[in-house]
Amino acid sequence: MSCAFTNLSVAATLILTSFWLPGEWVAAAFAAEKKSTIDEKKLTVAKHLTDWLQSTLQKKKAIVAVVSRKGGNDVKGRDWTGMAHSGLAVYDPRVQTWILYQILNSPSGGQPSAQLWRMAPIDFFYGQTGYEENALLLIPDKETQDRIYESVLNGKAWKMAFTKKYNLLSRYDSFDSLNCNKWILLTIAAARSDEYDPAKVLAIVHKGFNPAKLKFGFIAKQVVKRKSNVLVDELPNLGKVETVTPQSLYDSGLFQEKIFANLQSTGSAR
Repeated sequence: MSCAFTNLSVAATLILTSFWLPGEWVAAAFAAEKKSTIDEKKLTVAKHLTDWLQSTLQKKKAIVAVVSRKGGNDVKGRDWTGMAHSGLAVYDPRVQTWILYQILNSPSGGQPSAQLWRMAPIDFFYGQTGYEENALLLIPDKETQDRIYESVLNGKAWKMAFTKKYNLLSRYDSFDSLNCNKWILLTIAAARSDEYDPAKVLAIVHKGFNPAKLKFGFIAKQVVKRKSNVLVDELPNLGKVETVTPQSLYDSGLFQEKIFANLQSTGSAR
């Protein structure tokens, strides 16, 4: 497996590159010929959040952390953190920064598809909804960080990306599908238990993790069923949807430190 990185620092040309594991180039997020389409306000927010991420993780001497970015206005109704999408920040000394690993929905043939991507922090934050300068860092204990780091280096972490079926509302302990937050939970559980058989890790999660329990009324459920990133056949007929969210990760007890950015317009943390 190729794990070669390119220099992912913020460049004056704004060519910020994302790529799909195992190292195959897929797309330039902001190609030079598309500079006119860049949202400068959003880019400024992304720069501020990138600076916050790097300075905070450097101060905490963290080589691994979970990073969650803002969701839309509807997210706070089901997750008090206001966060939606999460990635795993892993320090790479060759580029002297943290690289974000994450599960993204990359539709294939009209169907949602879970793909494991890695990208620069500024690219990650540019993808958030809206312009609020806030994000969430969840930092595990040093031993867990070391174990996760080792699993990334030896490739065992990728075993938790066990299916290409993507579902925004994937059940937390189901073998059927994945989403970004579920993959992170499984990766942490695998590292802590030193178990990399996905079925066994899901069993560990089933016994020891308290998932978010999302309740959808009739109308809301009909709206959810129309979303292209939700697998309707996985939705329960009755009861709440049990899934992994930034809030359920926050409340899990898996992390020693939980830090919100909550930046001012100057980009400095409160």
